[in-house]
Amino acid sequence: MTFNIAHLKSLSNVLVSPINFDFWNHTGSQMNLFSPWLTILTGWMFVQFNVIYGFSVYLTIVTFLTLVSAYFFMNKFHKDTFEALLFAIGYTFSLNRLLLVFSNQRLENYLVLIFLPMVYFGAYQFFTNHAWKTLVWGEALIVWTSPYVAIAVAATLVVAFVLMPFSRLSHSWNYVKKTSLNVLKVISMGVITTIGFIGPLVMKQLNSKWQQDPIKNFDYLDWFAKLQLSRMQWYLMIAISVLLLLLILMIFLQSSFAYKIIIFEMIPIACLLILQPKISNVDISRLIFAFQSIFDFFFIMVLCRMIMLVFQESPAILKLVILLISIGGLGYVNYSQVSTSPKRSLEMADSVDYKKFVVNYHDVAQKNNNKFLINGKQEKVSYYTKGSDYWIQYINPQTTTIDIPIQYSPNYQIQINNESVSAKKTKQNTVQLKTNPGKSIIEIHSRYDWWGLGFLLVNLFGFMLLIYFSLQNIPLKNKKNPENS
Repeated sequence: MTFNIAHLKSLSNVLVSPINFDFWNHTGSQMNLFSPWLTILTGWMFVQFNVIYGFSVYLTIVTFLTLVSAYFFMNKFHKDTFEALLFAIGYTFSLNRLLLVFSNQRLENYLVLIFLPMVYFGAYQFFTNHAWKTLVWGEALIVWTSPYVAIAVAATLVVAFVLMPFSRLSHSWNYVKKTSLNVLKVISMGVITTIGFIGPLVMKQLNSKWQQDPIKNFDYLDWFAKLQLSRMQWYLMIAISVLLLLLILMIFLQSSFAYKIIIFEMIPIACLLILQPKISNVDISRLIFAFQSIFDFFFIMVLCRMIMLVFQESPAILKLVILLISIGGLGYVNYSQVSTSPKRSLEMADSVDYKKFVVNYHDVAQKNNNKFLINGKQEKVSYYTKGSDYWIQYINPQTTTIDIPIQYSPNYQIQINNESVSAKKTKQNTVQLKTNPGKSIIEIHSRYDWWGLGFLLVNLFGFMLLIYFSLQNIPLKNKKNPENS
């Protein structure tokens, strides 16, 4: 969890600049430029006073919001309290989410689970009722949380759009006209509500190419090959698989068109997770990881529908027993997984120096281990940082070339003895300056450039516009004033 704590603490000045010189070992990491910060910013206030209790409370709130989101949108989708409760419990306390918290330990990967029910309910409304606001809200929040999940969600929505002609609902010119108009609304509103993150990222990519290191996903084929099962166990597994396929087929035949699309989309996603294909010069490992959360979401929806169809004529007391068994079973599985694996623990403490925590997030500067180079030789130099500002004091009777171990950015405002100067970029992607003879007070201030500010303002306008459109759908009761009042 050290990475998450450092990330949250480094957001203290994100509204002024994405760069915080206090953290990431004072390297001027552009982490907050590459990683969306709007939704993650909510956790910043919790870790200011006490890291352990604050972050634990924050995780609890995230879990509660995931539970509420899953129940609320599932209940609106199917209007069945039992199915909504069953889905919310299974989705919030699934093994996939447990592994995201205790194994992967990246805040955005389980924070984004709050918005998956929203975006898919929004997609359902988009294709059935021509409503587009919920879909835009869900997709925008996912982009501002986990861009790879946003790409995976967009891919599933494109597949759903392609399959819609097989539904009788779409067999009219009026439907095609309204859907086409709403597609333009979704795309345009989606762009202006995410441009504050996407815009600076694209500008950065145009100036300097960067590529993330691939991550290692769970290898299902290797895990399956290592299973040492007896012949009877193999027969039992085949029988269970056949029964599961028959139940899925029953759901496919008896459920609505929305479930048919979900089951159809689960097939290529499952193949992608199992085979994990490689594409030359393109890293899709994080995209595969994103599809894992979406597959988990779809699978729990289908599983809940399966339980509903099997026990639809059962009395209420039996449904209550099923809920209690689900809560107890998932609670036991989660507890056993955490207690039996020593690696799955939340390692965090107030004594950890989060400012010196360094992650190689495409930052060549941090490889210098915070060493200053004076005319190519290492030398100790006094410096001071505060948020997006960096001060250096260096005394030398001669003019020297100083390499400062911070990542180069063209947006820096640099002054030496109150005079503005320009910096050069070294081969290590660090900042290089010429000092003055005698005492040199070097000031480096990081701020958003005009492009970044413009993108953020457009993004703010987009959210205000989306809020305005959303409020138009809320019915307001007009109170009638009595006569002669």
